[in-house]
Amino acid sequence: MLLQRFVLRLSLLFILHSSSFLLLFAQPNYAPGDWTSYRDFRYAVALDLGSRELYVATTGGILTYQLFRNSWDDPMVVGYGFSEPVEIDDPVLLLMDQETGYLWVATRTQLLQYDVNAEQWRRVAKDLWGPTDRVVNLGVGAGSLYLETIPGSLFSTLFSGSPLPNPNWPRYVTRYKGSRTFGSLMPTNDMEDDEQTRWRGLRSKVKLSNTELFGAVGMQPANFPMLYLANGWTWTVEGTILDKQLKGYPVTDWIVDQWGSLWTAQWGAGIIKADLRTQQAKHFTLGTAGNDLRALLVDRNAVWMGGSNTGENQGFTRSSGTLKSWQSYATRDDSRIRSTEVYDFARFDGRIWIATNEGLLSYQEKGERWERFGVSKNLHSEEIRALVSADSELWIGTTRGLAVMTLPTHEIWRIPNEGIELSGVLDLAISVDTIYASTSAGWFKGRTKERLLTYAPLDPGLLAAAVPEISVLDSEVWAITSQGVMVYDNKTGNSKSWFAATWLNGATPSCILASNQFVWVGTTASGFYRYKKSSGEWIAYNKKDGLVDNRVQVIREDGDDLLIGTANGLTRFYWNRPGATK
Repeated sequence: MLLQRFVLRLSLLFILHSSSFLLLFAQPNYAPGDWTSYRDFRYAVALDLGSRELYVATTGGILTYQLFRNSWDDPMVVGYGFSEPVEIDDPVLLLMDQETGYLWVATRTQLLQYDVNAEQWRRVAKDLWGPTDRVVNLGVGAGSLYLETIPGSLFSTLFSGSPLPNPNWPRYVTRYKGSRTFGSLMPTNDMEDDEQTRWRGLRSKVKLSNTELFGAVGMQPANFPMLYLANGWTWTVEGTILDKQLKGYPVTDWIVDQWGSLWTAQWGAGIIKADLRTQQAKHFTLGTAGNDLRALLVDRNAVWMGGSNTGENQGFTRSSGTLKSWQSYATRDDSRIRSTEVYDFARFDGRIWIATNEGLLSYQEKGERWERFGVSKNLHSEEIRALVSADSELWIGTTRGLAVMTLPTHEIWRIPNEGIELSGVLDLAISVDTIYASTSAGWFKGRTKERLLTYAPLDPGLLAAAVPEISVLDSEVWAITSQGVMVYDNKTGNSKSWFAATWLNGATPSCILASNQFVWVGTTASGFYRYKKSSGEWIAYNKKDGLVDNRVQVIREDGDDLLIGTANGLTRFYWNRPGATK
């Protein structure tokens, strides 16, 4: 035993020096935190404790809670790696080895290692186990790492009305054994259990002991005590929590920390932290209500985000400006919310306005009041696609025409234009006193006061085509088509264009954002590009840099950060870091 500990510590010393060396080459253009991504983190599946942290595996990525500070760190969705980002795809299990400082994470197809001190990720194994197998246990003991799998079809049958697994599961296990520091897993027939091995997974899903309850009274089947939640949530002794509509969210894992707090992971409802002495519980629901993000509004102290998230338990989301606290909204929250298919947000008249596929919604924070506007309120269509506000007017683009809302009565006036009515509005923007309406057949413009829009030709370098998005900066009006990017000066009437085939390596533009120094152009499948106005330089960014997904749908500025909405999550890019090379 002493020899094993000596070898382990010697290996750790080597790794520590190796980590310091590799740090010089890790994603050299960036630093940890330059790219931070967010997904739906409500589907929590596994927990483990470090000396000062709680780690949570969710289907969206890894969450870390600082136990001393009582706060959440930025999530880990795309890991900062040695030479390139490491995608943390659908984690199912994790284990924190406090002796080595490594967090081990098993996903559906990979085993990953996170060096907590160096803040770096490493892919240890990929496709080691069968495509239909599922990792159910991770263990560390002496100098070894253990990983156990069972057939995936069996896993879904292990739990029947109880959080404790069927005790017959061990007979179906395949075990892998490797180095506690390097991994290097290989199948093994050695199935003897070492008492010193620490496990997380099915092996750790056991009843709470009476000493862990700190005097609380536990109940069958897992010896959970009764807990008390706020905001209409209800705890059941089986570990399932119920929302206001009595929809249940089962417990998937649990652990008690050194301060007597019971932590539980809930499938679809996030994480519970309960003080076992008082039995009072706090509920954390983190991340977006669905991963498709094509609409973003950076508001005063909040960020609103939405997209095509219409399935069960999905909707649109409001987060704090720091992206630390989250609130989701679904159709069952209010009868006026008929759809959570969101295309745009705007702030107007002290409210948040939301363009959905079934009407225009307004939300007043005070009193949490919702109101809905549709065809009955004089809109052309229930399918709202774009919003832009200016002074005392809110312009509303639908699939069948353009309208404007005026104060103080919120009366809606239709803007007659046969071309817009036939082609439908895709986006709206206002430059000084001119409104631009992009459609599937090009764009239209006119004076806001006159409320008369006429068809405007694109730059001569571009053919007439759909204009998915417009971005305005003072008198500059930037727009995209499938062919490329153009800018039009609203004062001089001059225009210029850049062909996608030449400047974007043939990628198809999907969205655009103009800022003082740069123009940011998202693409349908190739990440996004930055155009530097002063030099004419184009630079590409994609998943190899740290982006969560290459299907970029919206880009917005948030101080020194970019918020990038994709078809599979949100990325915050700290592009303006001093000394950054890219």
